[in-house]
Amino acid sequence: MPRKRATIRPAERILRVYAFDPSRGTRLENHLTIRIPYEELSKGPVGKKIAVIDYDASNRCYYEGVNLDDPAVLGQNGLAPCESDPWFHQQMTYAVIMDTVRRFESALGRSVRWKPDYTLKTDEFHGLLKVYPHAMQEANAYYDPKLKALLFGYFTASEEDAGGNLPGQVVFTCLSHDIIVHETTHAVLDGIREHFNEPTGPDAAAFHEAFADIVALLQHFSFKDSLLETIQRTGGIIHRRQLAP
Repeated sequence: MPRKRATIRPAERILRVYAFDPSRGTRLENHLTIRIPYEELSKGPVGKKIAVIDYDASNRCYYEGVNLDDPAVLGQNGLAPCESDPWFHQQMTYAVIMDTVRRFESALGRSVRWKPDYTLKTDEFHGLLKVYPHAMQEANAYYDPKLKALLFGYFTASEEDAGGNLPGQVVFTCLSHDIIVHETTHAVLDGIREHFNEPTGPDAAAFHEAFADIVALLQHFSFKDSLLETIQRTGGIIHRRQLAP
């Protein structure tokens, strides 16, 4: 009688993201492939640590969650970077958050735990960090310790001073690598020391913001292609305030 073959699962999940944000364009150094520990996911994606819930409170609508376990998605290392695809937005937030968590767990030598969840255990996402890629129509992104959630906004770029964006272009904060890492760090810190969020002095908020900024900044040094491109382009003088082409 033939033996039942054991299910073989990959050790890692490979997903594509923006290394910086869409304003850098489609240049090679702005496209990054992230390797994160593999886990079975439901649509959202929803895993063991985070749940991506794509509800837009400003327009009172839901976007269907992406299925990252779909063979067509797995076979191409995730969806290609795209500003206009909500499924890619969901993929990028999941990938960058899990990559940030992986780095913290490697440094701490233990699993990252979120702030204790005092909501009803009947909640479908009880105990998970909830992530809203299109939470509100405003130029903001933040970690909400009461909801135990990361909320990313979106807004229309100024017609007069659009910066690196096109005038009137819709800008999604969930497509900025730095913003995702920054807000995830707030959630990690809140889980390590719950009372770090309490304004016990003028330095409390400054510590949170500075630490989150430093983590986001240093994480870029792990992006080999982007780092090599910057070194080659600047002759190694990467500390200059403005990097000339």
